[in-house]
Amino acid sequence: MLESFIFSIPTKIYFGKKQEENIGRILKELGVKKVLIVYGMGSIVRSGLLSKVKTLIEDEKIELIELGGVRSNPTIGFVRKGIELARAEKIDFILAIGGGSAMDAAKLIATGLYYEGDPFEISLKKHIPTKALPVGTIVTIAASGSEASTSCVIQDDASGVKRGYNSELNRPVFAIENPELTFSVPKNQTAFGIVDIFMHTVERYLSLSPSEDEISDRFSEQLMKLTLKSGLIAYENPNDYDARANLLLLSSLSHCGLTSVGKNYSMPVHQLEHILSGLYPSIAHGAGLAALFPSWAEYYLEENLDKFNLLAKNVFDLDDPNKKSNASKGIEKLVEYFRKIEVPLSYKELGIESPDINKMVEMLNLDEKNKNSRRIQFLDSQGASEIYKSLLKERKK
Repeated sequence: MLESFIFSIPTKIYFGKKQEENIGRILKELGVKKVLIVYGMGSIVRSGLLSKVKTLIEDEKIELIELGGVRSNPTIGFVRKGIELARAEKIDFILAIGGGSAMDAAKLIATGLYYEGDPFEISLKKHIPTKALPVGTIVTIAASGSEASTSCVIQDDASGVKRGYNSELNRPVFAIENPELTFSVPKNQTAFGIVDIFMHTVERYLSLSPSEDEISDRFSEQLMKLTLKSGLIAYENPNDYDARANLLLLSSLSHCGLTSVGKNYSMPVHQLEHILSGLYPSIAHGAGLAALFPSWAEYYLEENLDKFNLLAKNVFDLDDPNKKSNASKGIEKLVEYFRKIEVPLSYKELGIESPDINKMVEMLNLDEKNKNSRRIQFLDSQGASEIYKSLLKERKK
């Protein structure tokens, strides 16, 4: 039986070539007077996109303030700076240009603006926000799906803690998605994005389903197949418009809630990865997910054998009559795919020489909300330790 739910995607998506040229008009129609533009480490400056967007906004007599420098695994320090700037400048709208890092930083600036305490308390779920500035996005990489999601993940370098929180206040008002803006994404970032899209879908898929004819699961299977197909094309041919367009839309659909409608779900591999890249922030989120998922899947294979078997059958087209063998082959197929797009699968490939596994396990268990009673068991200390330790060994190529 389907779980009761309320489903809404209030984010308006402007999809297609040259859609970013509408940014001035869109903001004007929303009644924006002064916008804070949040962006990353300079790629949109070098490409000319930032200059173009600023001109389009200023042509509509809208004031703007810039805040650049968001890194991968965005920090609470950057967010604090953004809140201070937004308050001083009396900002009434935030525009994030880039990928998940810029979007998530913008989201916490938007909610943190109305909280007098430390904004990281929102990430730690010590404070529940009730108000936020509106946020819009111009997406330049298919990956996080943050442009249409309720999630926001922020890192505190001082403690090594990386946490995410979900709130409807985090949903952007709009997302501008021009596939051509993703043509220049480097191959490794394209690969990490493919992994992120796939993982947002497969973790929901592998959670408890209320029935065999689960609508969101059937949708997820096709989304995963198309992600892998389009991803490989985009990885090998960066300027393939159709492949880039598919990935961009799949990114939004994978994390907007559509693939979990009517079911409870957990994201255990994301929990593991947040600990990993929290302690080692040079690790890209998609890279950490790629390294962790095969080991996590192998550890929980028998506990969720039916679903892993369906994944092998319906996504990887495998039909071994032995259920366990078939499920294992499905994991192997995904590892083969990860090798094709050259993502890391061990600590060595991630660039970590001496991982502090005890510390990672300890930090994973700090958050009691990681516990769940769904199909896949809570990541207790033993399970987490085994999964983290498995990355010490290199997988055969």
